Amino acid sequence: MSERNRQYDIQIGDETWIEFISIDGRYDQAIDIDALLDGLWPLICRLETHCVAGCCGMDAYDFTREGVATALLELDRAHMHAACVAAKAAVTAAASDILTSAAMNHFADKRVFLQLLEHLDECIVAQDRAGA
Repeated sequence: MSERNRQYDIQIGDETWIEFISIDGRYDQAIDIDALLDGLWPLICRLETHCVAGCCGMDAYDFTREGVATALLELDRAHMHAACVAAKAAVTAAASDILTSAAMNHFADKRVFLQLLEHLDECIVAQDRAGA
């Protein structure tokens, strides 16, 4: 059996991915969610370590637990957790199932963005518990 093509998946660990959900034929339904992520930008910007989003989109970011832990060293974890909870609620309520982030240079199915936000929140909570 051949290995899955991960070209459009979002890597969140060595062998852990958020799988791409096709949005073929639905790009015109996309709504920009950058404003919905308002409180998370300090974290998201610190995760942009592999390249720049304008060039590589989501591949520019280090969404691994280690990458998030490093980015959180300079941030207030309680504030980031609250921002993540707010972003999840706002994205869930978004009027379309197709979302785009101009800042992150990415289009995705809403379920993919929600999985990413859930992963970030889990990383934040884990760091908070660890007291790191």
